[in-house]
Amino acid sequence: MGTLSAATSRILNSKLERKIMSAATAAGLIQTGDQIGMSGFTGSGYPKAVPIELAHRIADAHFRGEKFQVSVFTGASTGPELDGALAMAGGIHLRLPYQSDPETRKRINAGEMDYMDIHLSHVAQFVEYGFLGKLDVALIEVAAILEDGRVVPSSSLGNNKTWIDCAEHVILEVNSWQPAALEGMHDIYYGLEPPPNRKPIPLVKPGQRIGSPYLNIPAEKIVGIVLTDSPDRNSASKAPDEASKRIAGHILEFLSWEVKKGLMPANLLPLQSGVGNIAKAVLFGPEEGPFEGLTSYTEVIRDGMIRLLKSGKLSSASATAFSLS
Repeated sequence: MGTLSAATSRILNSKLERKIMSAATAAGLIQTGDQIGMSGFTGSGYPKAVPIELAHRIADAHFRGEKFQVSVFTGASTGPELDGALAMAGGIHLRLPYQSDPETRKRINAGEMDYMDIHLSHVAQFVEYGFLGKLDVALIEVAAILEDGRVVPSSSLGNNKTWIDCAEHVILEVNSWQPAALEGMHDIYYGLEPPPNRKPIPLVKPGQRIGSPYLNIPAEKIVGIVLTDSPDRNSASKAPDEASKRIAGHILEFLSWEVKKGLMPANLLPLQSGVGNIAKAVLFGPEEGPFEGLTSYTEVIRDGMIRLLKSGKLSSASATAFSLS
């Protein structure tokens, strides 16, 4: 009961509170052939309860000899409760963009699942312009729903705004495991108009705010709300090995030369961090390096950036997801 009450306390809008249902009931709203935009970015902020129930439903249909598959669009990779469960049930017709699940990869390589390896930055535009057909459902994890219906995003944003804008129906997973303190951290830009009236996005510094901390979802689009208390797919933080540290040293030496030659300012240009031990090691390096007032505009904020923020070396970091140990 504690988990249920904690999640219920995150839904402050009485009309939307009436749409609370079980994950199995919510999965029952999804039909074979549906195209689903699911939240999630590198194991952060992805829906965890409804995909598992959908996988059960698909497996039952296949056992009865009925065909049941859906297409799954995300921000990036997710977790075993989503990609793994649906792939294992043979429930994914088309998957895009980036994914890292071993079962999904096996089925893609076996020709049992269609896959488009387009760059994840292009997916939202593909869906928005209708290149991939109609988006039937947006299945999005969030941290809370406020009294006026505004929604506090979870630990990642990815393509969530586009999924919500384009989908015919929206199902929300309100996850009380996600910290309530996430409220206010996001910056969702609602200023884009379709061409030819689209103007440049007025963002020139990583620390700028140009949008809203909340997702705006028309109440009539929301067909179900599921309460959860499930953790993200957190990865353990390991100290970099010697080879990674040496690579980091070479990169810091290169950056120092760029500053000396006048090709970069003393606080460098905004950093982007990748995934893996080398990227982690590079983030360890600036803690001991000569650079101050650093900024980062990247896809994912990881442990190394948190350390740099705490030490004062990094003044601001902007990303679309937290992926912490």
